[in-house]
Amino acid sequence: MSAIRGIIAAAVLAAAPALVAAQQGDVEARLQARGLPADLARDVAAVATDAAARGVPTGPLADKAVEGWAKQVPAPRILTAVRAFAGQLADARDAVRAGGLAEPSGDVVVAAAEAMGTGLGAGPVASVVRAAPNAAAAAPALSVTAALAAQGLGSEQAATIVVRALHSHRPMVQLLNLPSLARVMHSEGLAPGDIGRKMLEGGDDEGVEHASPTRGVRPPGVPPSGQRDTHRGPDN
Repeated sequence: MSAIRGIIAAAVLAAAPALVAAQQGDVEARLQARGLPADLARDVAAVATDAAARGVPTGPLADKAVEGWAKQVPAPRILTAVRAFAGQLADARDAVRAGGLAEPSGDVVVAAAEAMGTGLGAGPVASVVRAAPNAAAAAPALSVTAALAAQGLGSEQAATIVVRALHSHRPMVQLLNLPSLARVMHSEGLAPGDIGRKMLEGGDDEGVEHASPTRGVRPPGVPPSGQRDTHRGPDN
């Protein structure tokens, strides 16, 4: 049995250089097909190949380069951005793995990187991934966490809100509506910290049940804007 394992390991090692070369060639060809010059495509493909060896998805790196080229960003800046993004994705992959996903999909890793870009630490990312009922739910849960943090809620607070929502087994549509509900609360005059506290106290239950991305609802306990100053006289 040990001899067979040795043969398999040797075969994998022998095939690895060819696989790496093929992968780099695929990325390079894709970038050139999108109009990137040959030297930039080659350099980005090299970064992607190195990232792939560390378990980082290469598709988002290629997309980053294409996006930069479409925006007429100079090639050196594109390459710098792709290298930085590769590092962010590696950190995100480690955080997701710490949450229990040994082989996370590219969508989950990208969602984690975006969440960490809003200031979310590796610990909260891992806690959100750990709370997700399955791998498919991890990416949207991280995206919701990032959206809440981007609205001014503290990153720890945003992660706690999402983790509690996941633990309460809410339907995915309700989870996805949390950022919309936060925007409604903000429009009613609540500060981000108050929004987070209200959500954690359970004040979002009714609102999240009826909210939709296209139609806002008044959060429970928050009076309509037209009634906010009814105690004031008509001349005030």
